[in-house]
Amino acid sequence: MAFTTESQSYGVQDRVRNHFSFYLCVTVTLWLILSSLNSPKANAQNLFAQPQPVKISAVSMAKQTAPGSKFVIAITLDIQKPWHVNGAADMIPSELNYLIPTQVKLADSTDWLTAGQLQRPEAHVLPVTYTGSPIDLPVYEGKSVFYLPVMVNENVAAGQYNIDISVRYQTCDDKSCLAPKTEIISVPMTVGDSQVFADAQTLDIFNSFDTDLLENFTASNTDSTVATGDGKVVFDAFGLSFSLDGSGLGGMLGLLLVAMFGGALLNLTPCVLPVIPLKIMLLHKSAQTRGKGLLLGIFMSLGVLGFWLALGIAIAGLSGFSEVNQLFQYPMFTVGMGVVICALAIGMCGLFDIKLPTKVYNVTPKHDTFAGSVLFGIMTAVLSTPCTGPFMGAAAAWSATQPPLVTVAVFAAIGTGMAIPYLILSAFPALAKKMPSAGPVSLLVKQILGLCLLAAGAYFLGVGLNGLLTTPPDEPGLWHWWLVCGILTAAGFWLAIRSIKLGGPKRPAAITWAIIGLIMAGGSIAMGRSLTDKGPIDWVMYTPAKFEQAQTDGKAVMVDFTAQWCLNCQVLEHQVLHSEKVVQLLRTGKVIPMKVDLTSANPQGSALLEKAGRVTIPLLVIYDANGKEVFKSDSYTISQVSKVLGSLQ
Repeated sequence: MAFTTESQSYGVQDRVRNHFSFYLCVTVTLWLILSSLNSPKANAQNLFAQPQPVKISAVSMAKQTAPGSKFVIAITLDIQKPWHVNGAADMIPSELNYLIPTQVKLADSTDWLTAGQLQRPEAHVLPVTYTGSPIDLPVYEGKSVFYLPVMVNENVAAGQYNIDISVRYQTCDDKSCLAPKTEIISVPMTVGDSQVFADAQTLDIFNSFDTDLLENFTASNTDSTVATGDGKVVFDAFGLSFSLDGSGLGGMLGLLLVAMFGGALLNLTPCVLPVIPLKIMLLHKSAQTRGKGLLLGIFMSLGVLGFWLALGIAIAGLSGFSEVNQLFQYPMFTVGMGVVICALAIGMCGLFDIKLPTKVYNVTPKHDTFAGSVLFGIMTAVLSTPCTGPFMGAAAAWSATQPPLVTVAVFAAIGTGMAIPYLILSAFPALAKKMPSAGPVSLLVKQILGLCLLAAGAYFLGVGLNGLLTTPPDEPGLWHWWLVCGILTAAGFWLAIRSIKLGGPKRPAAITWAIIGLIMAGGSIAMGRSLTDKGPIDWVMYTPAKFEQAQTDGKAVMVDFTAQWCLNCQVLEHQVLHSEKVVQLLRTGKVIPMKVDLTSANPQGSALLEKAGRVTIPLLVIYDANGKEVFKSDSYTISQVSKVLGSLQ
């Protein structure tokens, strides 16, 4: 190890950054390829086309009906072997309450009919090992027919109508499950003066129907198999709440715009902060030629967009991939990211020189090449995945339940939104030009930025090691925060010392920067004390059994989905959940605070996250004593949480 001159460190910075960026890209690509090869869902399938092991059809007992008349609709799920769909909600064992039940109902668009009691098909008991030990799960296999009695409302005018049936289900085999799906099946119907039944061949399917359900018709819109939320997406960010219906063209365009806005906000999350020093240095060098700087910005944006497209394809096409931040649930990936960032940081500080064979440099593109810019964009996008920006989480979660092309379109919108700010900064690099380009001040700037980046690398490295040393549902340790804050403290002291030495003790600018450095050092120590404090909440680590016990005891449950690699999660927990108002409401004992930690792979926790209808964290979900979801948000305030907790007291 040897200190180098400024010009030498600048070249070192390029080589280190490019070398590790190249291998980061290769690692991510290989991971996706291996996932696809090991995925039954992707085997022999186009990534844009999920396997379709379930075919749904519906037929009506009547081919014409009249106001006040009653008839039956048969809904058939033709399920290919070896797949099955889960039983209804009241049939699933408590140990597997995170599974998505099969739900059948009239869609909201069919408001001219009233639904009666649903007759379910016979379920088969299947021993499954999702939790490690065999559990008997009632499932539907083969051809399963649901019978839904309906009655025509008295005020319906004569004419042609559609009966829209909503079917929500989750297809599984004995080892894994596909993403939940909601399908709408339409049956055309004529409303006239009298009811006319279908032909005898069509009526054969109704031989197993219990006619008492039609003769003693009882309206039921609250059956345990009722599905909800077909095309409606609810957004809630810090109290700003609205919804969009993605089933129409206008609603879909609105969703894409919201997803794009959420992607842009990802750049403001703590997860993307580690790349800011690299971004500044890149703009600084490309600012010398505006045209080339713009082209490099375009290619960097393509790298960001390309990664999010790949992520959308993976979620749409790979059965083992269901969450945006799933990469970071593999501790070795997190450790690898930490090593890469630390190496980049040390190279930026100019503390060592790595000499590699010439052939290596021929295949590792430099940062000022188009290929190098694409790789830099990919790394930026990878670092954004641990966090969720406001509005982005709900859009991504909804898209994961839609057809593959819709999923990919929404993820492309998120990537576009995240890439736009980098494109704008490349088009207007005036700010980067104002950075000192030579001399001791320039070297000091690089060193401080490099130390901040080193702290980020230490964070990911420590979190990854914590994940390796912890078995879910246990909560990982917090020791890595002292490592992070120690480096930031050193950066603050170094800024103070070097500012005085370079500027002299009598120059106001030097004194100002020295004070800033001391504040940075003191703030880092305070931050370390705060973040390593367990906090005032006595968390219960989530397991299905603990969740069920809380419900049995008549307790409401507040579930915090979090991970040590999710900086947004840590900020919300400390700033909102640890607030005195929220803590006081939790101390009454009427609401159980439960934590789902996804620092490392946690199948039970991930299943509950999927059941909550999300693919990203942070997320806070509050259930009442009956298990009904009463609050859900990825960007919440003290006022919102305390209001809901207060209503449950």
